[in-house]
Amino acid sequence: MKAKWRSPVYAFFKPTPMIRTVKGRRAHTFECLAKSCLAKGADPRYVNRYLDTGDVSSTSNLRKHARICFGEQALTAADDTNDIAHAREVVKAALAEQAPLTAMFERMSKGKGKVTYSHTQHTKTEVKEAIVRWVTENHRPFNIVSDEWFLMLMKTGRPTHYIPSPATVSRDVKNVFVRCRERIAKMLQEYDGELNFATDAWTSPNDKALIAISVHFELKGEPASMLLDLVEVARSHSGVNLAEAFSDVLHEFGIENKMLSVCCDNASNMDTFTNELPALVPSFAGEAARTRCFAHIVNLTAKALLRQFDVPKKDADDALDDAARELRQLASNIEAEEQMAQGVDEAESDDEDGWVDYRDEMTEAERKKLEKCIAPMRLLLVKLRKIAFTTKRSSTLILPRWYELVAEFGLRRRKMPRDVLTRWNSTYDMLEFAIEYREVIDAITDERDMKMRKYELDDTEWKIAEELRDILLVFKDATLFFSRANSSLANVIPSMDLIDEKLATAAADDSEYSLAIRASATVAKRLMNKYYSATDLSEVYRISMVLHPRHKLQYFKKAGWTDAWIADAKKLVVDAYELKYKTYSAPLGACPQKKKAASLTKSKSKGNMFDDHPGLAPLTSEAGDEIERYLLAGCEDVKDGLMWWYEHRHTYPRLSRMARDYLSIPPTSVNVERVFSQGRILLSHLRNRLSSATIRASMCVGEWSRMGFVRTQDITATAVLEDVEEGEDEYLELDWDKICI
Repeated sequence: MKAKWRSPVYAFFKPTPMIRTVKGRRAHTFECLAKSCLAKGADPRYVNRYLDTGDVSSTSNLRKHARICFGEQALTAADDTNDIAHAREVVKAALAEQAPLTAMFERMSKGKGKVTYSHTQHTKTEVKEAIVRWVTENHRPFNIVSDEWFLMLMKTGRPTHYIPSPATVSRDVKNVFVRCRERIAKMLQEYDGELNFATDAWTSPNDKALIAISVHFELKGEPASMLLDLVEVARSHSGVNLAEAFSDVLHEFGIENKMLSVCCDNASNMDTFTNELPALVPSFAGEAARTRCFAHIVNLTAKALLRQFDVPKKDADDALDDAARELRQLASNIEAEEQMAQGVDEAESDDEDGWVDYRDEMTEAERKKLEKCIAPMRLLLVKLRKIAFTTKRSSTLILPRWYELVAEFGLRRRKMPRDVLTRWNSTYDMLEFAIEYREVIDAITDERDMKMRKYELDDTEWKIAEELRDILLVFKDATLFFSRANSSLANVIPSMDLIDEKLATAAADDSEYSLAIRASATVAKRLMNKYYSATDLSEVYRISMVLHPRHKLQYFKKAGWTDAWIADAKKLVVDAYELKYKTYSAPLGACPQKKKAASLTKSKSKGNMFDDHPGLAPLTSEAGDEIERYLLAGCEDVKDGLMWWYEHRHTYPRLSRMARDYLSIPPTSVNVERVFSQGRILLSHLRNRLSSATIRASMCVGEWSRMGFVRTQDITATAVLEDVEEGEDEYLELDWDKICI
């Protein structure tokens, strides 16, 4: 029977299958040759082919398994050989080389489903692998492996079962970190395109000064990103120092010649960072290739609007009128109440670097006029904050009555969300809730027994609450829109235009908006315009827009840009194309095969002879200049520009590479912020003595493991080392993390 197995797919499995009885049925069991099998199931490495079926030679399950572990390219290359012996050579080569970047990202999402468990006890290596993945992916402390009850669960019935010491786990995580860094460095060096980055600085809960760097690129029309490194910068976070640290990381990975852009926040030290970096990383064009985190700009603009409504600090020589005294009395102790009810983590508060208080530029008369306009809104917000706080704190009187009223009005059982003063989006959430639950708020503040009459809102106050809610909605939606994984830099300028339009309308429309809204919208608009002007300094915004098939040059024309500005935008695209992409050549297939003489066996191939006929091939750049053809084709109703360019890569072989590079530039540094959020989970108040090296290795390995970059052989390499006895001092050599390729 084995002599009849001629399909190349058998090359991905051991030559001689086992003959077993599986659930009472005889079967041939094929064992996968992959070093790190990616399949799922009780025995993931094995594929059973039952002998009591109609087709005992079916290879469909074998092909599914090979596709998961080796990838479509390797399977296709094996099929093209049409010879099992030659196919085994292809598989041998695939096992010997590092997996390409595309293969890792394709395979990381396959096989997800119901979790099953093996009947076979873990080996020592498998235990180490599982524990490394567990503690890093889920931010568990290393000493969890010595927990009494954990050991009780693991060793009951098998007292000799191997469990490593916490010190061994710590050592293993660092070893895996080093091996994965080398693999990632090689894959990024071989990536066919330029790389984009995002970075930000963070002080951890245990006072480690760190910077995180994420890398962004395109893979088969999809945006891809990953944490590249998290390094300690234990000195002033000046722009010069940050540039040096950033440059060191790129040089370590060997990708300093592949940098297109970087996204960072709007702090002044990042201006210096941008100016210093080109001298250290020559492939970076400086301010022309910098993007400013749009989520940060949105936060700053919303903060500028809401900051006008903050209760002013007490001034001994203030001459307070009745309204001011009422506000001061209601707002007394509100900050203490906030901190008592919900501790404010400074690291989680809105980043205010780059915020400008335009009141400082006003005359005394202008400030007094502004104060008078915004006083009603200040009073409204204080009342709502007090209602939320008082309701929550009175768990035996007011809160039960609140729930009774909620039920009476047929609303969902919810408490009023608190407005945390350091987070503008919590103000929106509070207003949205208050308007929805207005009947409950009106009823409970009207009841004498609740002693909340001083927080009653009249119709005018409810109207300005709706106005502020509606204005904040544009910031809320913008934040959510740009927090998506597929957000594009090409959408930043149109989004700025939309926000500016909303603020301009609110500032000028006295028929729809109160004085308080008009005054605060004017201040917020000035800040948004400041950052709108900053986009003129960077070329990548306009290039990305022109290269998005939905915008091209038409958006600028509709927006009323001058002919000179539009011509300049086109020139930026042409210049960048001429500089880097005009001579670009698409890479050859990953697994080229020798041409063989035509034979009858060719007819068995699954390919179609018409696919490769020159007369039916897509139009290429030889038919004319790619940029001109692209712009003359007109705009298309396309949301996903990256995928559009991937699908048109044969029509525009050079321009598509450029477009995919620019459209994969991140418009925000949200990915980096998420790293910091994960870091706060890792560094709980009970785990505050971790070294910067341990933080770095744990965070990076955790993300890389979730993405499929940690392999069994990484653990195998460290499994042969002697375990570390608990209590031994950790020693790291000077270049312990050096990348050696």
